[in-house]
Amino acid sequence: MASRGERLSEAIKGRGITKMLSLALDLRVHESAISRWRRDGAMTLDNAVRLSEVLDVSLDWLILGRGDMDRHKTTPPHPEEADLIQVGRRLPAAALGHLLVFLESVTPTD
Repeated sequence: MASRGERLSEAIKGRGITKMLSLALDLRVHESAISRWRRDGAMTLDNAVRLSEVLDVSLDWLILGRGDMDRHKTTPPHPEEADLIQVGRRLPAAALGHLLVFLESVTPTD
């Protein structure tokens, strides 16, 4: 798994940012802070939140490495979908397989 610094570097590159001074000004920090963060240096939660906002990346991805950089742009599941996920996680693998076959059989095709 990539480190937080590697994810930050990926986000900076992915967003086409080439001038760290410009990013530093947007974040209201010194350029050296960005360099330190890219080497996995300490970062406050406030700075992490600002980074995720300025770079338009998922905070969960940036800090914890969960999901992907643009995860925050996807539509969250409806409450019923979230309930179905929770039920599915409690099912044994065989039962989950049968449930999936059933759901596919009753799902309309486009």
